[in-house]
Amino acid sequence: MYQTSDNYKSKILTVKPLKKIYIDGNEINGKHILDCKLSKPLFSNDEFTLGTVASQGVELLLYKQAVPETINKIYIESGITGEIIPIGYFNVDEISRVDDYTVKLKLLDDMVKFEPNYNGSVLNYPCKLKVVLQDICSKMGVELRFYFFFEYG
Repeated sequence: MYQTSDNYKSKILTVKPLKKIYIDGNEINGKHILDCKLSKPLFSNDEFTLGTVASQGVELLLYKQAVPETINKIYIESGITGEIIPIGYFNVDEISRVDDYTVKLKLLDDMVKFEPNYNGSVLNYPCKLKVVLQDICSKMGVELRFYFFFEYG
C-alpha cells in the first residue's frame, strides 16, 4: 500500500482528487477526462482456482479527440496538489464508441499477463526465490518493480 501524508488523508475526502492519465507517455488534458472508475474484477466467472490473483480494472470515458489511433500503455495517477499517488500501468482490454464525441476504454493491469502456465524447468535449482520471480516476470513480459524484495531475498 502507498503511504500518504496526514495532509493527504485530511483533504482527500473533502476535495475531488486529481486524475492524471498518460497514454504512451503523453498526458491527457484533464478537460478530456469525463470519467475514471477503478474496479478489481476478481472471480468474474464465479470460479476460484489455486494461484488466482486480482487484476485491477479501470473504465475511462474520454473525449474521442484525446485518444490516439494506437495505444500501447496507459499510466494513471491520482491525488491532491503536491501529493500524487501512482495508480498503475494498464493495458487496453476493450475500446468502444459511446457517441460521436466520446469513447470508453476498459483497461486491465499487468496481472492478466500471468494467466499462462509457467515453466521454471530451465532454472538451476536450488535457487533464490527472487531468481524465480525474475524469471516469471521476464517470461510474462512484466517489469519487476518490487525493489524492496531484493533487499531481503
